[in-house]
Amino acid sequence: MGSEIRTARRIWSFVSGALLYLSALGLAHTVASQFWPMSLQNLLGGSGSWTAQLGQALLIALVLYGFAWVWALFTVRPQRGHSRHPTTAWCLGGMGLAWLLALLAGVLEVSGVAGGYQPSLISLLLSSTVPPLWGSLNGVAVLLAIVSAGRWSARQRQQRKARQSQLNSQLNSQMDSDLESTLESRLEHGLAPARQGQAA
Repeated sequence: MGSEIRTARRIWSFVSGALLYLSALGLAHTVASQFWPMSLQNLLGGSGSWTAQLGQALLIALVLYGFAWVWALFTVRPQRGHSRHPTTAWCLGGMGLAWLLALLAGVLEVSGVAGGYQPSLISLLLSSTVPPLWGSLNGVAVLLAIVSAGRWSARQRQQRKARQSQLNSQLNSQMDSDLESTLESRLEHGLAPARQGQAA
């Protein structure tokens, strides 16, 4: 039963990692396609500048990091009574598969575009709407979020184990102390009649 639950959790983590990356790409594409305020674009160096593209990519990556961290936390954290370790590696495996599929889809899209498709290097690396990378920072943000959520889950598990061990130690000490005091009390009560007989 325990092995079946572990296997199910690993499969779910793999599928969830793939869905997470694809959802993050969809969210990034939606956000990047929205109209960005002109004041923000001017602050970042003007529309179309490499600094504006970099600033936009960083802001989108930050949003994706928060989104992916929450998703990954609910995916990789150990379930009480069912699993002892986070399933971070399986979630990363699913993300890697989704990244490869998205890359292949982007390559196919680029190859199907007529007229010599040649985006700038900055757009190719940073833009969430340009295939085949779909924004390299997006993948980095999701990757870091999964790893961070896995480490946080492992640290929380270790802290729970330490608290449980400390609580068990305190309970054992209290039980030993109570048992010792009970034995002493019974011993004193048992010796009291004998002392009274000797005194008589």
